[in-house]
Amino acid sequence: MDTNYIMTIVIVTLFSLILFLAVIYSLFILFNHRFHDHNNMFILNICLNIISTCIYFIIYFIMFYFNYSRLYALNTCNVLFYASLIAGSQVPFSFVTFSIHRYCSIVHYGKPFFKTKRWIGICIASQWIGVCIISLPYAFRKQSVSIY
Repeated sequence: MDTNYIMTIVIVTLFSLILFLAVIYSLFILFNHRFHDHNNMFILNICLNIISTCIYFIIYFIMFYFNYSRLYALNTCNVLFYASLIAGSQVPFSFVTFSIHRYCSIVHYGKPFFKTKRWIGICIASQWIGVCIISLPYAFRKQSVSIY
């Protein structure tokens, strides 16, 4: 058997397992009303980031194995690179966002704004927008691509 084939199967299987576990954990948070608090909304955001990252990398490694690079030569190479940067940085940035929320809620304990759903929405939205903006220069990069 081909080594690339075995590695692709192992990687896709691991990402599929992570995807399945993240979906199950997200469903527990969504459907159990005891878990509808501020911290679990950030954990749900982390799970959604893990889900989107796993879906992207499953598709990426399957495309890599079957050598679909010819289809994505000039027009979508930058888009794939941009999506790879977003998928790879969403999870760490979601932990940073959760840490900033915890810091603000502990240091500014007396301020009611840091206990509202609006603050949680601002944190999560700024995380998604921030990652898209930080990765944006790679969408417009110029490179010479050789076609087989």
